[in-house]
Amino acid sequence: MPSAQTTEPFVVMRRGLGTTKTVLYLGTLLFALMVLLTVLLIVIQSIRGGPIREPLEAVWLAWGGMPLIFAVGLPILLLVGAITAFEERREADNDDVLLTVDRTGIYLGGEQPQTIPWSDVRGVCRVERHDDNSIDESWHPYLIVLRYTDDALPRNSKAWGPSCPWPGTYEILGRPLPFADLAAAITRNAPQIVLTDRGRLPD
Repeated sequence: MPSAQTTEPFVVMRRGLGTTKTVLYLGTLLFALMVLLTVLLIVIQSIRGGPIREPLEAVWLAWGGMPLIFAVGLPILLLVGAITAFEERREADNDDVLLTVDRTGIYLGGEQPQTIPWSDVRGVCRVERHDDNSIDESWHPYLIVLRYTDDALPRNSKAWGPSCPWPGTYEILGRPLPFADLAAAITRNAPQIVLTDRGRLPD
């Protein structure tokens, strides 16, 4: 009987600043700091015996009152964010799933999500493609699910099979998926499939 470890799906979720929960946490932290600043100003001025109104106005009415407007609007934004996060949790939204590896196949998330059964997979590889639209001529990593054997691969890597950006690469403050973690997940769920790193491909 297979163990729970071999049957448990390997799932990579979107992280960083692109998720509703992260933005909600940061907004809550910022609002708490704003409240703390207000309380500190009141306490300090009370201890010193000075006027409380002047330092509060200096802080909250600076730059045309933008800090005060932001402070008033932030709780509304947090409320909307909390409702959105709750709805996402209730609806089991899969938009934040970037990659899933299980015994049935491999799921690629993103703009065009799709699931490829292992019977259609000839291999999985990591490549780096040149970004022609980038000013600094940078290379970006991609994950490709190969539909061909090595001796039948098309010349252009974009025709090798379904692909997606390497999970976690484009997220703000995100963490790219470690190559070894993906290799271990594929070995557990589909030991006949080989994961390779083919480096930079000048398509």
